[in-house]
Amino acid sequence: MPFAPFTGVNHHLQSIQFGCALLQDETEVTFQWLFETWLEAMGGRPPVSIITDQDLAMKRAIVMVFPNTHHRLCLWHIKKKFAEKLSHVYFKKSRFKIGLKKCIMSTYKVEEFEETWKSLIIEYKLEDNEWLNHLYEIRASWAPVYNRSIFFAGMNTTGRSEGINSFFDGFVTSSTNLREFVVKYEEALKRIIEKESDEDFESEHKYRIVNDGEFLLKHASQLYTRNVFNKFKNEWSQVNRYKVEENGCDAEFLKYLVRTKFGESEEFMVKLNPQTYEEELEALRLSHMCHQATKLACAAASSNEAYLIYMDGINELAKKLLNISNQPATVCQQKDDP
Repeated sequence: MPFAPFTGVNHHLQSIQFGCALLQDETEVTFQWLFETWLEAMGGRPPVSIITDQDLAMKRAIVMVFPNTHHRLCLWHIKKKFAEKLSHVYFKKSRFKIGLKKCIMSTYKVEEFEETWKSLIIEYKLEDNEWLNHLYEIRASWAPVYNRSIFFAGMNTTGRSEGINSFFDGFVTSSTNLREFVVKYEEALKRIIEKESDEDFESEHKYRIVNDGEFLLKHASQLYTRNVFNKFKNEWSQVNRYKVEENGCDAEFLKYLVRTKFGESEEFMVKLNPQTYEEELEALRLSHMCHQATKLACAAASSNEAYLIYMDGINELAKKLLNISNQPATVCQQKDDP
């Protein structure tokens, strides 16, 4: 009988079980029963997101039972089919394979993904490939760029579910009867719970190594479990690959240009709406004002004339701020010869 585990991720990034079922078959009716029964077991709370393979019967059942759940197709299963469906252009180290990988994994805007995809299709004369055309039609269900704002607990494949299947292979076999299955399944769940408990202990008692000056990492080490902190730390280390330049602002957004310092050239435009930061808004405004003032000061330091213009502006600004703020503002006194 097909074994259908509902697999998720805990606070240690370990695979956990939300439940499972043994199915009579893999038809739409059976999947509908499965999801409805599981939903009842979960107290009527549907999943935020779900990842499955490309099964049409399962897809239709998900739409019926979990209409508001974000359903995503396993990226690994789709990528595996490229070699089979496009063998004439998709081979080891081919330019098409490299370009396709960049299109799927390294595009950060929908428009960029779509333009890159269409360019590849035209370049390699694949306009009439029905499988590729269908894949493009359902691109929002598998391409990472369409799912960046949706919570998937760091997953884009069904690998954890398949890993759980392998894990259960150590407890049950195809000859295990139903009575034995229940007992073995309980044993497997206890093993999963033990692993989580062990990691709880490790996370609570093992010290995170952070340099004294790394204030953000120190704060993160107090918030995150050990495994999540290590993942965050690895991501944070990549910050040094980039440099950020202010790129103007308008009534709503502050704009920043982010470029790679070395390696393959990358460039991003980041727009920040300060009004969405609430408690951090004052610190954000202060940082932006200090940066702008420093830029002007550097420009004004080149000559005495520029310095006097700068100081006149500072004095006028200080007087205006005194009129709207209860905080005392210091008016700078300038000299003819600094």
